[in-house]
Amino acid sequence: MNRKITVFCALLVTLLTVAVALFLLFRGGYRVNRSASLPGYIYKLTPITLDEPLKHGDCVAIDLKKFHNPVIAQGAERGYVNFREPMLKRIGALPGEFVALGKDVLIVNDEFIPLTIASADSNGGTLTAWPTPLVLSADCYWLVSDPIRGFDSRYFGPVSRFAFTHKAIVIF
Repeated sequence: MNRKITVFCALLVTLLTVAVALFLLFRGGYRVNRSASLPGYIYKLTPITLDEPLKHGDCVAIDLKKFHNPVIAQGAERGYVNFREPMLKRIGALPGEFVALGKDVLIVNDEFIPLTIASADSNGGTLTAWPTPLVLSADCYWLVSDPIRGFDSRYFGPVSRFAFTHKAIVIF
């Protein structure tokens, strides 16, 4: 009987220790990326200001509540995104840059970036590419996913800088 109580207490202490550690990591800006849209599993989020310069390849966290878009709403219904968590994406194009989607390619200015433009998701739901070509307006960015079949600006279009809350740096 004493052995069972000892094992139970040890498990309880371990679970409490893990819960406190996760809480402290979360409060410290660390997040677990559960999607396949970016490499890595743990990211450190650091707040960004509107005047902080951003560049190609920077990973940003988007507050979906600040990004009103019917495609994002449809993505939430289908389970691609969650309004309770920031969406992490890389910057593929900056304000003022030319963006066009071609067959299996994203064109940013004169650079060709391979990607897939699907007409349906893995459950058969219809996907429509964002209309291009276009030049990004002064506060808009084109966001990309690392897998060539990710849910990103090729479907939901440019994202305003005002929706960005943090830079995300991969830790692990």
